[in-house]
Amino acid sequence: MYRVCCARHTRRTMPQQDERPAVRRRAVTRERMLDAAREVLAREGIQGASVEHICEQAGFTRGAFYSNFASKDDLLLALFHRERDRMFASMRAASEPDALRGLDPTAAVGVIIDRFLGLQSLDRAGLLVHMEFAIRGIRGDEVGAEFNTSWRGMKDELVELMTSVVTALGREFTIDPRHAATVLAGTYDEALREAVTEGREVDPALLQSTLPMLLLAGTRPLPSQ
Repeated sequence: MYRVCCARHTRRTMPQQDERPAVRRRAVTRERMLDAAREVLAREGIQGASVEHICEQAGFTRGAFYSNFASKDDLLLALFHRERDRMFASMRAASEPDALRGLDPTAAVGVIIDRFLGLQSLDRAGLLVHMEFAIRGIRGDEVGAEFNTSWRGMKDELVELMTSVVTALGREFTIDPRHAATVLAGTYDEALREAVTEGREVDPALLQSTLPMLLLAGTRPLPSQ
């Protein structure tokens, strides 16, 4: 009876144990597909980046592709969301309150920028992929509309993060925080674009001096400070 019970228990638990390596392999395959898509999109653009080219870059078959993504558009959205999530993870890590204690506002924002730049991958591929997503959004097809919705969500999250940082520094915005976010994001994007098109690295000192000044110019000390 004991052996029968053990056998039944084994039959019930073995499939769960066997599934774990498969889940891990699937996750690794998916990440490699996304990494490959990032490189191919940067090289060939969204229109030129075929499923075949992405599979070749990743070293997988079309079957592996379609076991992870329903279509190329499905992969594009997954890549967009991964890039977005990584960027905001860097922002949140860079703006931890403990790093700001005892610093004046300008120095504190400088620390945030420095830490953010250290966590970000400021590369040519990242810029090109970012621009490809923006172009798809401008075209306004179904996938482009979803990109635009995600862009607005990113803007909301950036505004929320900026507001929490400004408040932690004992200040408040004197302008619409969304306008401040537009200026800061535009400055960052243009600095990256110029560096990439000129074949050089982004100058961290430029961003560390400019972004804090732009952010704090639209704020003032809280009345109680």
